[in-house]
Amino acid sequence: MSIMNHISDIRNATIANAVIVVFHIYIAIAVEGLDFLIIVLPIGGLVAAAYKFKGKIGAGLLTLPTLAYLFVVPSMFEALTTGKSGGDDHIGWGVYILIPFWLFTILLNIMSIITEVRGNSKYTKN
Repeated sequence: MSIMNHISDIRNATIANAVIVVFHIYIAIAVEGLDFLIIVLPIGGLVAAAYKFKGKIGAGLLTLPTLAYLFVVPSMFEALTTGKSGGDDHIGWGVYILIPFWLFTILLNIMSIITEVRGNSKYTKN
């Protein structure tokens, strides 16, 4: 049961999302250009706000980045099958590390959202 508690903890979901956001900030600075931060920074803000508020409000805030991640899933599988990752072709073999981590983060987000909405979280205020 401790694995389920670990997977459904909003703190762990926040850490995983922060890794993704920091990586994309690096991509924005190094490759895509600062315009890419227009997409990345709001997602980081939503994740930070979800951790701050927790509970049902936090679950609602965490739902928005999770939905955005789910829209990217088809291009992730395309990157795995064709070896091309959109504009990030220079990542190469790194896609085999990034995509499983991204999918694991989506799982963490979904489990955290369910736990927070049900009120089973250890952060629930009685």
